[in-house]
Amino acid sequence: MIFNGHTHETIAELDDITMAQLQTMYADGLIGNQGLLEVLGGLTNGVFNYMRSTNSAPYKLVNIIGKAYDYIYPPLTEQQQKQQANEQLLTFMSQAPGFSADKFGVKNG
Repeated sequence: MIFNGHTHETIAELDDITMAQLQTMYADGLIGNQGLLEVLGGLTNGVFNYMRSTNSAPYKLVNIIGKAYDYIYPPLTEQQQKQQANEQLLTFMSQAPGFSADKFGVKNG
């Protein structure tokens, strides 16, 4: 905090709640490692995809930041993966000409 313009006096004046909130933000990554990973990973991903050749596969963020990807974006549970697959399939099928939700027994969809 000293490097951001605070003095020892202004830091000493912070109450316990504010200091605890600052520590939590740092630990959660809002002003610490997670924030840096998100910004630098996204920037690197954009630069790599801009420079890649036309025929090569696009880079993905998970390929750039590796194990830290699961830290920032926790993996889906098995139930969430099934639900996501069902929603993606329904979205794909609904784009077909003449799609009828009643034909497949889909309700509220």
